[in-house]
Amino acid sequence: MISKLLQQVLEGDTATLPSGNANPVKAKPGPATQTTVITHFELARTLERANRRFASFLQAEMTRHGVQEIGPAHAMLLLTIGDDELSVGQLMDRGPYAGTNLSYYLKQLGEYGYIERIPLARDRRTARIRLSEKARQLCDDLTEVAAKYHRLVASDPEHIRNLEVAFETLDRLERAWASAAIFGAPGE
Repeated sequence: MISKLLQQVLEGDTATLPSGNANPVKAKPGPATQTTVITHFELARTLERANRRFASFLQAEMTRHGVQEIGPAHAMLLLTIGDDELSVGQLMDRGPYAGTNLSYYLKQLGEYGYIERIPLARDRRTARIRLSEKARQLCDDLTEVAAKYHRLVASDPEHIRNLEVAFETLDRLERAWASAAIFGAPGE
């Protein structure tokens, strides 16, 4: 049902709700469904729940692999770094990190041996960050587990396309919300 709603969002099938609801999407009733109204607030709540569930999934997998000292946010940061050697600024551009949170996470990851800091020769205060072998192994383990789950939810071309549509829609929403945060809502 969600994939059908997301497809309708892409096709521009929107309707107006009573005042107080921002940018709703009204699903067409089908044989086994009733009319469902999805607002940006409902989407945001669903994204938050999905994010928490994914964090729980990551924590469970990390525990199964004997990793107790770091959490899911740390693991996502390691996956963001990947095979690259990045500055803190580049990491901030790649992910949803605030400067203070990122500094704290990097400090912890360094203390537990998951990252290596390489000071620049021209300015020893500035460093680039790369994964240690310990972190590479964790990322490989998490990627392998995620691939197994991906095969379950993307088991045929229709499911793969539904994931693509969901990603495209969420990406468009994220860009629209980011733009609105900077420039205000349309028509203001």
